[in-house]
Amino acid sequence: MTSLTGCGAASGKAAASAPTTAAVKIAAGTLNAAGQITYCADISAPPLTFYDTAQKPTGAEIELGDALAAELGVTSKWANTSFNGIIPALQGKQCDAIISQLYIKPARQAVVDFVPYMYASNTLVVAEHNDAIQSADDLCGKRAAGETGTTVVQYLTDQSAKCEAAGKPKIDIRQFTRDSEALQQLRLGLVDSYATTLETAAYVLKQQPDTFKVVGEPFNRIQVGAATRKDDAALHDALAQALAAVKKSGTYDAILKKWNLPGDALTG
Repeated sequence: MTSLTGCGAASGKAAASAPTTAAVKIAAGTLNAAGQITYCADISAPPLTFYDTAQKPTGAEIELGDALAAELGVTSKWANTSFNGIIPALQGKQCDAIISQLYIKPARQAVVDFVPYMYASNTLVVAEHNDAIQSADDLCGKRAAGETGTTVVQYLTDQSAKCEAAGKPKIDIRQFTRDSEALQQLRLGLVDSYATTLETAAYVLKQQPDTFKVVGEPFNRIQVGAATRKDDAALHDALAQALAAVKKSGTYDAILKKWNLPGDALTG
């Protein structure tokens, strides 16, 4: 996913990991709150970030963030943040770092620093009975939902321009604050397609295989990273060291395997 502008506010929180003997040392004053790292995340995109039945943040990225916190010897707190405003929230010090399927793109690298931790891709989801849409080329004149500020919305915008250039109707792009809201539009039949990460689409299809299907080839395969402020080299370096430790221990691979994401692992 991707976002550079917007004014989403952080809300919701959960302490998710207990402090341990720190494998990676961080200087006093590095974190907003002593002994605790706060992550901004859009907690609406399973299996990466979502709430379980007890309303506790869970998912592959949540577990990875908790594991990084453990290596730092601090607790973790998750601030549920609108994706379109997630970078402004970090810059406004509402959190220490972002872990939320933040695609590493040049425009982003100009304003935040990244610690790459996995790959991700995008795809299109339609109702299982919809045979009219086989790929993005069939979206001209159709309704498509996506989360505001994300790469998939930009992809839909570019695809719509191609439709118009070919003399076809543009795509009716519907944008929503949360990825889960975009999915709900498809579930209710209010849109013809839903654009999201391949990882979330796979999770949705596993839960409801007779309701939805993925069409076309995945697109936008790219690295995802934990983002820190440009003036926070200490935390950036600490997270990079913590990630190396999590990989070395086998925890990283175990997390991705648990959530059926081994193909998204960064090697090396």
